[in-house]
Amino acid sequence: MSRRSVRNLIFGIILQVVILVLIYNNSKTSRYSTISCDDLLNEWNPEVLVLLIDLNFLENLKTDDCRWDETKKFKIGVHVKDKDRSIIDTNRFNVVLYDSPDNKDFLEFNEDGKRIVPKRFETRRIGNFEVPTNIQRFVEFYKRSKFVECLGLEMDRKRLKRAYQNGPYSSGILSRFRDELIDMGMYPYLNGGTVLGWYRECTVIPHTRDMDLAVFKENFKPEYAEKVLNGDSDFGLRRKFGMLEDSLELTVFMKGTRRPLIDLFVMYDGMENGSLTHHYVSGLNRDGTKYRYTYPIYDPWCAAVLHDHIFWVSCSPMKQVKHIFWVPCDAKEQLKHEYGPLWYRDHPTDKYKWNKSGKNVKKVGKFSKEEMKKYYLKYKN
Repeated sequence: MSRRSVRNLIFGIILQVVILVLIYNNSKTSRYSTISCDDLLNEWNPEVLVLLIDLNFLENLKTDDCRWDETKKFKIGVHVKDKDRSIIDTNRFNVVLYDSPDNKDFLEFNEDGKRIVPKRFETRRIGNFEVPTNIQRFVEFYKRSKFVECLGLEMDRKRLKRAYQNGPYSSGILSRFRDELIDMGMYPYLNGGTVLGWYRECTVIPHTRDMDLAVFKENFKPEYAEKVLNGDSDFGLRRKFGMLEDSLELTVFMKGTRRPLIDLFVMYDGMENGSLTHHYVSGLNRDGTKYRYTYPIYDPWCAAVLHDHIFWVSCSPMKQVKHIFWVPCDAKEQLKHEYGPLWYRDHPTDKYKWNKSGKNVKKVGKFSKEEMKKYYLKYKN
């Protein structure tokens, strides 16, 4: 074969490869919708009002980049009252039925067993689509929406002399505090004795004197304390302990009430040799002694119900309780971690020492008298 023939053969092969690549790319592109997000939704407009819950599409909406693979199904929420009102194109839509109970502050989705999402989000209408206006908030809600059930154990409290907490009342106040934190862009979760009460008894432990929430350091908004001190909140600030860097704790109360006090702990990453090995919150005694409460690395977050209010918990609550007393997606694991193997037994609050009784607490130093003036603050309200 001559050199010219070889060159022609090679050129022909290259040309065929180029043509095949162009054909493939053209066919691939044709699978995707390339019109604007609003136009695409109007084109897909269903016969009944639906809630847009497809997280991938919602992420695209942030930049109005709605190239969509036409072979993929699009997830929507259909209210249970509309499930028989029309025929929805199940080739295009992945339909998830949901309900909006009047007496609860969350929506219930029939997906992955059950998912619940706070009602605290607004929507805009595009045809028959209800689209969350604060997309990031809704995405964060849905990421934490897998439902975890409490145990509902019966507790023997015949000798209880005094109850400081009323479950429905305290949970209602805690939900208002939760809403304030959400509006600041924080996503708090149950902690300490409050998570124990939820998981073990499906209520608030009546002899406890406060309630506990926590929020991760990277999600905490330091300006919240100033907002409360400036009076721009339904809550007042009772105490502010520790440093933002590694030991902050706030105690608040709802204005016009004396109880319950609510402790908000900032939870930090515990690092060893450059690797994340645990999480922790801090405590501070009046003599300056610093304490640290360690927890296992938390898994994805789930959702729980406390007297008709939604709160987030670890997906492994037993891990937390086991370690000392606490509650994430496998609630048992969380509780064992914090409260030990007998977490299911009632332990009177007047016999529980906050800096000694926990299975996960240790001393980690002491502030000087000068440092205490900055890091041990109490407020008169």
